[in-house]
Amino acid sequence: MSEPDTPADDGPRVRVYALIGHNDRLLLVKYPGHDALPGGAVRAGEPIEQALHRTLLDQLGVTITELDFCTVVEHGSSEPGEPSAAGIAFLFDVTLTDADVLVDSALPHRWAGDDELSALRPEEVRAGLIAGTLSTDRPWQTWAP
Repeated sequence: MSEPDTPADDGPRVRVYALIGHNDRLLLVKYPGHDALPGGAVRAGEPIEQALHRTLLDQLGVTITELDFCTVVEHGSSEPGEPSAAGIAFLFDVTLTDADVLVDSALPHRWAGDDELSALRPEEVRAGLIAGTLSTDRPWQTWAP
């Protein structure tokens, strides 16, 4: 199963991702050949927060108790072989209603430590996580492709 499609327009790809932590580990969704933070594409006209609620319910069968803005990361294409495309990733710190539901989630997932992020995409988000720069102290980050 691949990540949900992005809106079919010529504008930047807008995605929203959840930072869900537990015991110094981060929840990742497993896709063939890479991992991603839970979340996905924002549909045209859809509020960012609503898109995150929708994608977490679709991907993991979970609902959100708390949602706090973290940062926005501008990045290039996250798909190998794709032409470079502008992308915007909104990241939120998320608390789930019941993390125990993850056992029966729709998509495979795993908990990863900082040293286990090599397959995480987009690369710019991975770099920010490893460097520890994804925070409200830097609400908008632009990364060179």
